[in-house]
Amino acid sequence: MSSALSVYFHLIKTNLIKQMRSYSFLLVIGISVFAGYACVPDASAGYEIFYIGGVRGIYNSAWLGGMAAMLTTMLLWLFGFFMLRSQISEDERLKVGPLIAAAPVRNLRYIVSKAAANFVVLLVIEAVLLLAFMAMQLLRGEDVQLQVGDYLAPLLYITVPSLFLLASLTVLFDVFPGFKGLLGNLLFFCLWIFASVLSIAAPNHWWDMFGISSILKGMAQGAAEHYPALSSLENSGSFGYYPVEGQIPTFDWQGVVWDQQLIFIRLVWIAAGSAIIVASSLLFRRFNSSGAAVSLHKLVISAQEQPLAGSSLPATGLNGPLKLSPAVKAKGLRWPGLLRSELKIMLKGLSLWWFLAAAALIAGCLFIPAEYLPSLLPFVMIWPIGVWSQMGMRDKHYFTRGLIASSCSPFAKWWTEWLAGVLIALLISSGAIIRFMLEAQGQAVWAWGAGILFVPTLALTLGTLSGSKKLFEVVYMLWWYLGPLNHIPELDFLGISEASPELYLGMTGLLIVISVIAQFFRTGNLSIRRGSSL
Repeated sequence: MSSALSVYFHLIKTNLIKQMRSYSFLLVIGISVFAGYACVPDASAGYEIFYIGGVRGIYNSAWLGGMAAMLTTMLLWLFGFFMLRSQISEDERLKVGPLIAAAPVRNLRYIVSKAAANFVVLLVIEAVLLLAFMAMQLLRGEDVQLQVGDYLAPLLYITVPSLFLLASLTVLFDVFPGFKGLLGNLLFFCLWIFASVLSIAAPNHWWDMFGISSILKGMAQGAAEHYPALSSLENSGSFGYYPVEGQIPTFDWQGVVWDQQLIFIRLVWIAAGSAIIVASSLLFRRFNSSGAAVSLHKLVISAQEQPLAGSSLPATGLNGPLKLSPAVKAKGLRWPGLLRSELKIMLKGLSLWWFLAAAALIAGCLFIPAEYLPSLLPFVMIWPIGVWSQMGMRDKHYFTRGLIASSCSPFAKWWTEWLAGVLIALLISSGAIIRFMLEAQGQAVWAWGAGILFVPTLALTLGTLSGSKKLFEVVYMLWWYLGPLNHIPELDFLGISEASPELYLGMTGLLIVISVIAQFFRTGNLSIRRGSSL
């Protein structure tokens, strides 16, 4: 028993240290600290994050503890999943899978250790956010008495079961066939949206996967008690950015009464997470490479059946030493060839159905009735997300950075990769652009063109900074969902609801500068010509 616990401890410790050294962990920590500041605005800030009819609770420990539990659950379910979802795949990519497969570690122990390590990482992030909210309570000064129990109770009853369920899903999506790539990311994003909506509008606690409905309804009921005019909002509240004019009315809220039924329901969700971990261990194939092993076995048998003819080389008819033709170095870069090769790499592996769906989107933008066009346009720019997410990260993922640097300038490679991404965006948008031009919608063409430049630049910058496709996928899906799909004007980079091309052209320029600087620090070379050293 003690040896098993020792194994678990060291596996969790190793994974925690590895995550704390990663850029994605620092990014999520930064988002958590920023959320702690932005979600506790000053009384005269002119906005609020949690809307209950224009009022809010005093910034005491009960109110901020409940806010921390709700925001952490909703935010970490998205960002934490994409940060931690590929721990098993990463072992396979780093070629340590065969070592694990040969080690005397059972599938269940390996999967449990991965889920437990992810759970601990999530708890560390939650602890940072909790400290940020405590600091904001003292900074705002509306109630300077820290009641630690009011922070820990929502953490124990709401956040811990929710994060445990999330940790179990990170390993399930990493071992379930077909869920490792973009399909799994899209499915989880849809699950996150569904769970968020259901938790906020849950008819009872059994439907609340996040566990936030008890806090949400408790805050709304507290507001209704102090402001009877809000009695219609007694069971509702919503998160978002809500501008408020003047001083925001406040009330004193003392927290949720944690009854046995609520605690039992949260234990049920912990049991569901445990069942998911067990199911993941049954699905885990232990880095099975039977196909490669069979091929190697056949190769060995074939070699054994054909004995070597001898060690001497066949006669060449030449008595003197062989002379090879000199290597000819091409002058300059062949941009069309580089661009064509980059497009082939980015589109490689896509099925015929992908291209047929892309053609259908292009044709749909041309022929669909005008009243349905705004509903179709957002899906045009989400379809190539799997193509754009490769940008900036392939060299690191496939360990080809040195090989490419020896044959092509890193900056030339960066430039052709960006241009290929823009061409793909232009191609998938061709139907919409032609439609806008035929209808003389110059502003729409201008706004959509800014989006065509912005999206590949965002993909290349985030891929260059993180070395992974996950960061772009989560940021872009969230941005796309809030902006073009739900018509938040400031986030609508396609100008479907409100055109802001100047804003996104400026952001494109800023992202290019950031990406070029990151490229320089990574390679030390911004020359278009190939460098002589790696």
